[in-house]
Amino acid sequence: MLGGLLALPAQAQDPQKPAAQEPAAAPAPVPGQPPDQKIIAGLMECLAEGLVEGWKKAWFEIREIRRNRDGTRQYEAKFFYTTDFKDKVGKPFEPCGTTRIVDGVLAMNAYLQPSQRRWTGMKMTFNIDSSFEAAYDFTEPKPAAEAAPAAAPAKAAPKPAAKKKQETSK
Repeated sequence: MLGGLLALPAQAQDPQKPAAQEPAAAPAPVPGQPPDQKIIAGLMECLAEGLVEGWKKAWFEIREIRRNRDGTRQYEAKFFYTTDFKDKVGKPFEPCGTTRIVDGVLAMNAYLQPSQRRWTGMKMTFNIDSSFEAAYDFTEPKPAAEAAPAAAPAKAAPKPAAKKKQETSK
C-alpha cells in the first residue's frame, strides 16, 4: 500500500499536443511599481536573524562611501532596532550579513526611475506589523578634494592687544 503512495505517476505525452512549456518567468521589473515582495521578504528574513525578541522597529542605513573610476560603488551599512516606537536612535545589531542586504537593496533599483538609481544613501525601516518604508538620498558626494580639503597653513595666533590704561578723572 505504501509503495503505491510513493510511486510517481507515469506521464505519456500525447503526440497531438505540444510539449508543456516551462513556467513563465517573473515579469521584468517596471520602474515606478512597488518592489517584488520576494526582495522585501529576503531583506526582512536577513534582518530577523539578528533581531531580539520584542523588537518593534528595525532599520538599516546604507551610504555610498566611494565611487570607483570604473563606475562601481562601495557602500557602508549600519543596522538598528528598537523595542519602543518612540526611540529614534535604536541599538545596533548584526543581521545575516551586509552583502545580502546591499544586494537586496540594489535589486530594488530596477523599480526606481533611471534618474533615481544613483542614490547615495538609503534608509529602509521595517515595523513589527510587516509595514516598511524606504527613503533615498540623492545628494551627490563631494569629490575627494572637497571632502577632505588640504589643511590650510597655520597662521600665527594674533598677540593680544595691549591694554590701555584708563585714566580716571577725579
